[in-house]
Amino acid sequence: MATGTSVRRHAHIDLSAIRSTASALASSLPGSTADLRADAYGHGLLPVAGALTDAGVGGFLVSRVEDAAAIADAGLTARVTVGRDGAAAGTAVLGPALFGLDPARPSLPAMRLEGEIIAVKRVPADRGVSYGYTYRTPRPTTLVLVALGYADGILRVASNTAPVKVGDTIGRITGRIAMDQFVVDIGDDSARPGDPVVLFGDPGRGEPSVLDWADALRIAAPVITSRLGRRIERIHRS
Repeated sequence: MATGTSVRRHAHIDLSAIRSTASALASSLPGSTADLRADAYGHGLLPVAGALTDAGVGGFLVSRVEDAAAIADAGLTARVTVGRDGAAAGTAVLGPALFGLDPARPSLPAMRLEGEIIAVKRVPADRGVSYGYTYRTPRPTTLVLVALGYADGILRVASNTAPVKVGDTIGRITGRIAMDQFVVDIGDDSARPGDPVVLFGDPGRGEPSVLDWADALRIAAPVITSRLGRRIERIHRS
């Protein structure tokens, strides 16, 4: 088995998409604030708040007093409300919609989650994969090992279910997700250690979307992004 020497765990955040969506939503809900609870649903509170402030958004809803203090310490002048209940959220711009997480209000995807292949192995038919062998290879095939796992907030219910893109191949997470890694069966396609794997991103680029994940897992999309861990580096671009 060939093994890579570096590990990439990146969540690319498109701040321009968030600003564009916020402008569209604010036009239909004048005077509303932006819902940035749960670290802006996993997208990074301060970079998102800064981008929205630059775009003229005048108020934010956050989860904790500490979040409000962080916004003030960053010199952002928007009005900040701390609230966790539905009543407080009801006055804010549908946070999930702001990030492309609300299937009822389609908007631009804001996050592209990417891992890295750390090993590639050709295996025979009927080879058990990962803990408990919940997946067995139906034929001779190629397996790739990706450096993301439940310690990074990748929900274990995605095992044997969630779509991912490896090169030009759309596969599925194969077998149970482990603490630091998961496997994908890519059939007869090729891959190398160091190649990127997109868990979800822009369907316009042929990538699975976070809403595809939500459908596959039968879990709301905000749950998926909000639970992503700190080992995943957020890379913000405008």
